[in-house]
Amino acid sequence: MARNVKFDELGPVGLVSIDNPPVNAISHPVRLELIDAIERAEKNSSIKVLLIMSSGERFSAGADITEFDRPQDEPSLQQVQARIESSLIPVVAAIHGLALGGGLELAMACHYRLAHKGAKLGMPEITLGIIPGAGGTQRLPRLVGARAALNMILSGTPISAQEAKANGLVDELAEDNLRDAAVSFCERLVHEGLGPRPTCNRTVIDGLDEAEIASALRTQARALKGRTTQNLVIEAIQASGLPFSQGIAIETALAQKSLASRESLALRHVFFAERKSGRLSAASSVDAKPTQPPAIQRVVVIGAGTMGSGIAIAFADAGLEVLVNDNDPAALSRSGEFIRLTYASSVRRSRITQSVADERIRRIRNVDTLAEVADADLVIEAVFEDPELKKDVLSKLDSALPAQRLIATNTSTLSVTELARATAHPERILGLHFFVPAHASKLLEIVRTDHTSSESLSTAFRVARVLKKSAVVSRDAFGFIGNRMMLDGYFREAEQLLLEGATPSQVDTALENFGFAMGPQRVSDLGGNDVGTKARVQLFKRESRPDPYFAIADRLTEMGRLGQKTGRGFYCYEDGSHEAASDPEVIELIEKLAADRSIRRREINDQEIVERCILSLINVGAMVLEEGIAARASDIDVVWTSGYGFPRHLGGPMFYADTLGLSHVLQRIRHYHEKLGHYWRPTPTIERLASAGSSFERWDNTAGSQ
Repeated sequence: MARNVKFDELGPVGLVSIDNPPVNAISHPVRLELIDAIERAEKNSSIKVLLIMSSGERFSAGADITEFDRPQDEPSLQQVQARIESSLIPVVAAIHGLALGGGLELAMACHYRLAHKGAKLGMPEITLGIIPGAGGTQRLPRLVGARAALNMILSGTPISAQEAKANGLVDELAEDNLRDAAVSFCERLVHEGLGPRPTCNRTVIDGLDEAEIASALRTQARALKGRTTQNLVIEAIQASGLPFSQGIAIETALAQKSLASRESLALRHVFFAERKSGRLSAASSVDAKPTQPPAIQRVVVIGAGTMGSGIAIAFADAGLEVLVNDNDPAALSRSGEFIRLTYASSVRRSRITQSVADERIRRIRNVDTLAEVADADLVIEAVFEDPELKKDVLSKLDSALPAQRLIATNTSTLSVTELARATAHPERILGLHFFVPAHASKLLEIVRTDHTSSESLSTAFRVARVLKKSAVVSRDAFGFIGNRMMLDGYFREAEQLLLEGATPSQVDTALENFGFAMGPQRVSDLGGNDVGTKARVQLFKRESRPDPYFAIADRLTEMGRLGQKTGRGFYCYEDGSHEAASDPEVIELIEKLAADRSIRRREINDQEIVERCILSLINVGAMVLEEGIAARASDIDVVWTSGYGFPRHLGGPMFYADTLGLSHVLQRIRHYHEKLGHYWRPTPTIERLASAGSSFERWDNTAGSQ
């Protein structure tokens, strides 16, 4: 049987190598074998020091997250750490790549630490709604101080090896070969007679006062909006001033509390949902034949607008060569300037260096004709949202490229099936729906038609991995997953509430307080009200929706009130400001549109605003499942948490529905159906699941994934 931990004798050094691919998780077999390696070394009189390293690209990405929902089999990570700290010989950790979470906690329990100069060390547990539960909140303050530990744990962002060396988290840096440097370090310990140095015996050199806590919370306020885990982190770090045995007991209790919280359950749901969404479910598989997509090195983007430029940046950031084509020289010039300004902003914010920016800009170049795209590994069409223009471009690309190359359209409103009919090879056409800004947004909707081949889908998944985006497969339908739910559910209900008496700022503020990054009217003004109007023009060519259906937004478009780009929209923006100010003219317009439709206006409270917008979102999400547009409820959650600002700590709309209970969801939808009529009608899926006492999670695990 293959072992996860290997032991080698290098003179006086006992080398322990963790080999648990792909991320060297500290799973139960690893923990068992680590204990065995320590005891084996102690029994060997020739071994004077123990060195713990890892195989692969990283030291360890942390604990095995699949163990979080059950009692940890012994030895626990805490028991392994206690065994390390009590070792009779010094134990050294040599860190390369990443040391995250439980992996860093393991290293902190070692007596000495080295890191390769390119390593990164972090405690990302807060992103899963939990606190470090294997001594992280107790040992980290003993090594770097309580203030630095608080900031590191609250941010969840890894620090560089250089910063770790500066703050005392590691003892030395290795410039080149880590193993050689680590063995040399160990031999030096032996030569100098330096023994064990348990971290648990150290004391915290500083404490936390209220001002320091407030400062740390302000720094992380945006990421922690609506969250509660940070309060447990603070309590645990404050306990690090106690004797270690007391502090670790408090940490353990708080860690268990965080694990059981709704916040953690939601965040862990999103974590697993994002990994699952990158694979086809059995229900959506084209065929059972596995395919190995070709490597992608050169990408062509057709269309040099904002979206096309953002897509080009995304691929350049990933290290690929990018060719941008547009038949308008002025558009190419504007694209080049946009790209330069985007990278200049990243340099100014210290996200990348100027040399990195220059290198990425060099990866992007303009081409004048489609004839120059023949050797591209992937072509993405991102021209204006006009069906005839897109068909013309796709047809020309189909003739110019070898038949096995993927051609993608970035449409957000048009039928991919219809566009593919303009080609002789519809099996290699699919949608890659990027979100604005394309280089920064995490979500990528992969839109498949009935003709899309498994090879094309495999290539699309590879694209998502190259770009480090969350991929979700959608069937071809109006709005795909996200925009369908937005236009027929969430935004639609927000407009209805305006007609009934709420104001744009009231609706936006209520939903932002719920946890959305930005309210619906502010989003419309940011993206442009005309964008939604154009999408609805395409919708009405295929389907109908009863009035009122975005009567306000479409009237604003007619009036030239397109949002921030014109200085007027749902709000007014003075002198180019991005600050949204209420506009009496819009309120008058809404009142008139309501009167024209005999809608009686009234006072509406924030609770009703949130409930109606979220329930409508959930109900249309259930329709998307019923119609086979989304294969899994969890895919919907990924779309909305990654691309539409739904709060991750609530898990996405379908997970949130489960936490409310589908019986409650059904009862409230029926309530609004009786009160408001028209489109407020519960979907059969919600009725069926509620009557069975079931959930969307169970739907995913049974019929929804078969």
